Amino acid sequence: MKNQRLAAIDIGTNTFRLLVVEVQPGSRKKNYSIKVISSKRFITRLGDGIAYDGVISEQSATRSIKALKQISRIISRYRVDKISAVATSALREAKNSRNFLDKATAAAGLDIKVISGTQEAKLTASGMLIDMTPPKSAVMLDIGGGSTELIFMKGGKSPAVHSLDLGVVYLAGKYMISNPLLTEDLMRMEEEISEKIKSSVRSLKNLFSQDTVCIGTAGTVTALAAMSLNLRRFNHNKIHKSILTLESVRNIFSTLSRLSSKERAEYIPFELARLDIIVPGTLILLKLMESFGFREMTVSNYGLLEGTLIHLCKKERK
Repeated sequence: MKNQRLAAIDIGTNTFRLLVVEVQPGSRKKNYSIKVISSKRFITRLGDGIAYDGVISEQSATRSIKALKQISRIISRYRVDKISAVATSALREAKNSRNFLDKATAAAGLDIKVISGTQEAKLTASGMLIDMTPPKSAVMLDIGGGSTELIFMKGGKSPAVHSLDLGVVYLAGKYMISNPLLTEDLMRMEEEISEKIKSSVRSLKNLFSQDTVCIGTAGTVTALAAMSLNLRRFNHNKIHKSILTLESVRNIFSTLSRLSSKERAEYIPFELARLDIIVPGTLILLKLMESFGFREMTVSNYGLLEGTLIHLCKKERK
């Protein structure tokens, strides 16, 4: 088998990500290595406003299709053999998803597959564990723009997956109205998060053993890891596999929730587009860690995008 160029695209509620790689066959049949050719991300806020009327706004659609056209141009530059583009919460829920997908296909020539919450969680789990020793038992958290995925794994398998209707773009649109955030809006947001995670936490905790650990991914988690490490620039090597403690999450939330968006910029200068969504994202993580009883979490800088690529590689190797 010759070397292949593959591209994976993660069309998220907040961020679009692209990964182009060259897959090189190994000496054994099932063995292969991957060389990264291009890695890009675009914050499009596709899901802005869905919490209010259930539709993708014209402005969000325009921004997002512009990003998809850029992604398509990058892919054509590298003469990719196969592409896998997956879309998540925003396009699962929006009433006008079909209209957006038709426009995206016409403008960018991409075949986009809208995946279920369970499919998203399983692909995310396979991506998150890249470069990690697989734990005996783990709860894996993916806090996204439109939903939060909880995956319980034991012995390398995922026997329990919960997709929560709880995302940072959705919460920011509903509660981050005043700048800085009003105490009553913060309390209402905390109540909604606590209510929506309650049954899933109870169900998953029944599967725990003494060696169950917590692993987290996505923009909120990696931004918090960067803040806890006092990084002024995003650094994959320092963030991936780092440990984020409950105490750090609690302290960061206590600080950020009191500040205006301009003041928050001092804490996350490397990702200014996250200034409003970092507060709800941190609160989701805080409530999950407290409810599960975790004092710390291992951070993964990989997730759905990498899991989609792994799935595409396996399909092409068959």
